Amino acid sequence: MGKRAKAPQSGMLPSRELYQRMNFLLQSSQFAASLGARLGARGSSSKAPTAGEDPAAGEAPTAEAAAPAVSAAGHGDNGGERGALLLPAARFYAREMRQIARKAVLRLSPHVKRGICGACSTPLLPGVSCAVRVKGRNRGRRVITTCTYCGAQSRIVMANPDHQLFVDKPEHGTIH
Repeated sequence: MGKRAKAPQSGMLPSRELYQRMNFLLQSSQFAASLGARLGARGSSSKAPTAGEDPAAGEAPTAEAAAPAVSAAGHGDNGGERGALLLPAARFYAREMRQIARKAVLRLSPHVKRGICGACSTPLLPGVSCAVRVKGRNRGRRVITTCTYCGAQSRIVMANPDHQLFVDKPEHGTIH
């Protein structure tokens, strides 16, 4: 007849390589998003005069003013440009992670799913790429997360403050 599939050994996680790859992609997307936000903020806050602009009215631009600022690494200070390039990479990594899970029919942890925008796949980092608000009172309390890039909102109802997700309970045996 047909061949029997091997039962996984105790303590072994089936599809371990896929989970490791998804973990790597998640961490890469979050790192790229946070680094891109830091570089973008640094590049936009300090604007050096360009070669065509006069640093002071009535004076000719000097050699120091015409040259771009050089960082400690020896590269030009184009942090805003690098930050803008890292955000699409972060979205790509998060989208790849979701596609791997979908193709392999693997379940993502609710913590992971809530950390990625469902519309644009941006890693949701509070204060960096999303805004988090708590609205309502008592039983109708909900957490509203708004993606700053696409404007999509996700609402999570907090009906019971003692509620615990199934994956967070001690009797749940899988790794998340």
